[in-house]
Amino acid sequence: MKKWKTFLALTLLILAIYFDWSCFWAIFILIGLVHVIKSGEIHFVEAVKKKETPKLFWSMVVIWSFLALYSILNYLDILT
Repeated sequence: MKKWKTFLALTLLILAIYFDWSCFWAIFILIGLVHVIKSGEIHFVEAVKKKETPKLFWSMVVIWSFLALYSILNYLDILT
């Protein structure tokens, strides 16, 4: 099956929204970060490549890492 990872991610996305799985977002962001770091390219509003704009690329990686950490800590009720 072509693009099975995309199909699986979309299915899990729908289930996460339906069942209110807040921890899913942290996992989803972390998986995305692994791909971003391996590929050297991040797609947000437009493609940002590590080779072309390394400061912006790494700034976005740091922000996404912070969001993943925040989601995990929020899910574990450590922030409150």
